[in-house]
Amino acid sequence: MLWNTAMPLPEIELIYPIYIIPHGGGYLSIVDPEDNTTQLLVVCGTQELVMRLIHQFQILSAPRALNNDREFAWLLRSLKSPVTKVVFDPKPEGESINGRTTVAVNDLLTQHLKPDLSPWNYPVFAIAKDDGFVSIDSDDGAGGTMTLLTLFTEKDLATDFLKETDQSGTLCRLGDVGQARTFLKSIDKSLAVAVALDPTVEGDQQTAKYCFAIEVLLEKYLVAES
Repeated sequence: MLWNTAMPLPEIELIYPIYIIPHGGGYLSIVDPEDNTTQLLVVCGTQELVMRLIHQFQILSAPRALNNDREFAWLLRSLKSPVTKVVFDPKPEGESINGRTTVAVNDLLTQHLKPDLSPWNYPVFAIAKDDGFVSIDSDDGAGGTMTLLTLFTEKDLATDFLKETDQSGTLCRLGDVGQARTFLKSIDKSLAVAVALDPTVEGDQQTAKYCFAIEVLLEKYLVAES
């Protein structure tokens, strides 16, 4: 199993989504066999393992997905003693936890996770074409038009948009905030001044519920969480 962070955890690289199990007003944890005053938050990399644990412990619950460093960090900050560590992919048997690795909550927050303020989860997708990138036009509020670069939060949304607008292009995957920043910095203002997120086609109109000025994205959102 692969995971994805800037600083890989011992023996595991983090790939989202990851899963936790709501239980008893909190989340499933296991008593640390090396220190019974400490508990380990259970985090799984697959839904299959989550369901196995739910069945094993006979828990009436459903897994909750965490989709990025920001969501994982928020959850970790909410934990209270005695839950001070995380165990990844445990397979309990008898007195043994059999987890892939165990990491202190504080170490995860300070050394491994790098949450940011992006207004979307990664990856996102732009669509390259021969003369630039797929975009839409919008009213600029002053009687003119402005060009909005299209970004999509799912591959299927991007391919559906191409079909509905009778266009062709190549999907460009932006896997993290660093790639998104580099990409948006490279966009010439003559090509686009803003981003349209997940635009749709309604009749002969192409619209998006959420639009962001590229300058604002770079200054306020595609930055590390303070």
